[in-house]
Amino acid sequence: MSHPPIPIADVPRAMTVFQYLRAHTGYDAAVAACAPRVGRRGRFSFDLPGVDLDGIRTQVTEALERRGFRGWRHAGGESRTYGGLSLTWNPEHQDAPDPETSTLGTPRNARDAFFWNSTASHEALRDSYFDSYGFRCRTAIATAGPLGAFIDGFSRSLVRSRVGVIPGASVDAGDEAYLAREGWHRDEPVFETLRLNIPLVTDQNFVFQMAGEPAYHLQPGRAYTWDTNRPHRVFCRGATRTTRIHLVLGFAPWFDYLPAERAWVPNAFFGRLHPFDMLAQGLLHPAIRLNAAAA
Repeated sequence: MSHPPIPIADVPRAMTVFQYLRAHTGYDAAVAACAPRVGRRGRFSFDLPGVDLDGIRTQVTEALERRGFRGWRHAGGESRTYGGLSLTWNPEHQDAPDPETSTLGTPRNARDAFFWNSTASHEALRDSYFDSYGFRCRTAIATAGPLGAFIDGFSRSLVRSRVGVIPGASVDAGDEAYLAREGWHRDEPVFETLRLNIPLVTDQNFVFQMAGEPAYHLQPGRAYTWDTNRPHRVFCRGATRTTRIHLVLGFAPWFDYLPAERAWVPNAFFGRLHPFDMLAQGLLHPAIRLNAAAA
């Protein structure tokens, strides 16, 4: 049975768009009944056949050189060790940021308060940093060139996404506090937002770590996805002058955005197929299929 579109205008200010969708679509029961077929580890890597990674790398690197480094925003200012460039933005964002920094944190939260649902500083959640489905409009760089063509190939709606940057020259890799605490956070469950992490520029000093597991390097030329609702982080573990540049793409697996109606609607996979299985079967992007190969 199809569900009618749910207009953004119907969402109360006290809720995120996704919270409202969850409350009005039977989402919790659908999640409980939907186990992945490709494995339960929740960690996968895969090839990107036919994707113009060299062209995307050149486009993104040149854009960052033109704009300069912009750090992650928090109550204390901007980070020197993590930042980037937004690929999506929300025209009604509470903080009214530049579209190109729209997804880079919020000055309302302390630097260590970016865990999923760390929303105590927000009386209104709609159109806040934590309103992932509010970030529904692509920025200029995400609509042009090889990057725009790549994103055009995805069949699911792009939500909060960015180019993530770690300037190695700004990191003191001998700082024990940095090595122990840098970057820990949680993101939404994969049923809400399925994220792909694609390295463009990196070296062996830059690593990803899931809580309770060893850190490891993400290889260029591949893409990665995880259960990002688990605590995780990226950081620089050794001295380097390389600037690490990754794409961090978020997709709404079970809901589609209808721009003309400014509304969201459950899609054909809602309650039927786990997001990892959608990826495995080419239902996120026809050229991308999982081999169930662990990262």
